[in-house]
Parts: sequence; C-alpha cells; structure tokens
Amino acid sequence: MLPVAKTKAVGMKTPGCAARRTPALVALAVCLPPMAFAQTAFAQEATPARVTPAQVVRAVSAMRADLEGMRFVMGAPVATPSRWQVTDAAPRHALSTAKTSFAKVNRLAFEVAGEPLAQMPASAATPAAEVLATVAAAHGGLRTLMARVGVEPSTPPRPARDATWADALVEIVEANRQLNEMLVREFRPEEIYDVIIALLGHVAGVADAAYPPLPQLVVGKTPTDVYQRLLDCYELTHQAEAGRDMRALALNLRRERRREGVPSSEAYDLSRLLLADIVGMDESTPTVEPPYPRPYYIYSAHVHRLTDILADMLATLETVGQ
Repeated sequence: MLPVAKTKAVGMKTPGCAARRTPALVALAVCLPPMAFAQTAFAQEATPARVTPAQVVRAVSAMRADLEGMRFVMGAPVATPSRWQVTDAAPRHALSTAKTSFAKVNRLAFEVAGEPLAQMPASAATPAAEVLATVAAAHGGLRTLMARVGVEPSTPPRPARDATWADALVEIVEANRQLNEMLVREFRPEEIYDVIIALLGHVAGVADAAYPPLPQLVVGKTPTDVYQRLLDCYELTHQAEAGRDMRALALNLRRERRREGVPSSEAYDLSRLLLADIVGMDESTPTVEPPYPRPYYIYSAHVHRLTDILADMLATLETVGQ
C-alpha cells in the first residue's frame, strides 16, 4: 500500500502542471515531453493483420484481470455491473471505446505516478487490428504502472474461443467503467461539452445544414439527463446510418433509458462512441465550427442544451445522402 501513497505524492508535484487549471487529459500533452511515454515490450508486441473479435475479448479480459488487482491495492470501488445489451457492432465501435480506455489508463497513471505510461500504438493494417493494438497498448501502460507501484500481475481468465464485435465492445465498456471508479478526478461537464461541440461540427458538415439559434438554458440538468439525450441522438444516428449502408451499433436503448444515477464518465464515453459513428459517415467532409459562445462555467445544463441542438441536426441526416 505504501508505494502507492508515496507515488501519488510525487505525482502531485509534477513541475508546471499542478499550478495550471488544465484538465488532466490536456495536461498530459501540454506538460510532459514525448519521452514520458514509457517504452514497454508488452505494448510493442506485433499485432496480426487478421484480428478476430475473440482475440480482442481475450486481450480485454486479461487487462480487466490486472485492473482488478490494481483496484484492490488502491482500495477503489468495484464498478456496478450494468452490461450493455448489444446485438451487433462494428470494429469502429470497439476501436473508439478502446481509445477511450487508452486515454483513461494514461489518466490513471498521471494521477498515481505523475506521468502517462501507455505508449501510442503504431498504425495497424485494419480497424480490427488497430483495436487489438490499442488494447495491448493500454494494457501495457497499466502493467508498467503496476510494476511502478509494486502490484503483481494477475492471472488472465480462460481465453474466449468465439466472440462477436458486440462482445468485444461490451468487454471494453466494462473495462472503462472500472477505470472510471479508479480515477480520482471525475469527468467534468466541460469535457463532454467539447465532444458535443466536435459532434456538431461533423454533423453540420455532413448535413450541410446551418446552425439553429442557441436555445434558452434550462438549469437543473444532471449527467443522467445528458446520457438519456445522447441515447436519443444515438437512435437518430442509427436511422441515418441505415440509409448509408453502414453497420450501426445495435444497442438496447430501451434498457439504457431505464437507468438512473448515470455518472458523467459514462455520458462522456457514450459521446465519444457517438462521435466515432458520425465521423464514420463521411470522414472527408470538413467540419463547420459552431457559432455558440463557450460558457465560462459549464454545467450539465449547458451540455444538455447542446445535445438538444445535436438531436435537431441529426434528424436532418435521414434525408441527406440517400
């Protein structure tokens, strides 16, 4: 236990970062030199050109086993089981969620050790191979952190013999939920706000539509309200994807809408997944920057207002490009 507490104390004194009121994910890029990303043999293993969902599930299960060991030493809560019911997914959905895992591992390493320890993987031949490489890189950073604080690696579970991309996505989502419980700093509304701004820019580009006036702010919104509105946006995205012959994410929206007390971290995760789908519609279309002024203080109400605009603009995508 002692090495963890001592390492946290050292990490809090990282020169130039503590004095800034900069979100941790931004601070990783602003405050630390490129060499801060540790080179690990684990993250550098060759990724096969042809990757199956079962390989990804095995890799994520091994990472989750190590997450449990690290969680136990830290004394962090166990994530509440709330597995998504997904009947179909594409590699791009798993890739977006895996990249979120990679960022969260580095965020955890920054909080505990004062520096990111996961190395960005090299580009892969296919999206499926990139998913596996990203998971391996995130796991490599976690293993490096565990070695730094003296936590022994865990025994991975029995390998999955068969799996789908929906299975792989759900496993990564569960890993992200456990990482959320281990992070000291909760995902803040402004981080979700920035993702929604990016979403609006892509939707405006794809739909070639003008931005509506900024609606009146309705206060008192919670992360659960934001999550529910993002589910509405995902349903609209699903309808737009159907007209573009894209493989849409088949998530049980009715079940997710019954959830209460959703943390802001899960709203952030869903917004990132939604962004991957919107970008996938037309990666070559230039984005159109929203004209809305950025509030000095951002609450869930500000994010919810943007999701209302997003839903209205997504509704126009059903008739665009069909």
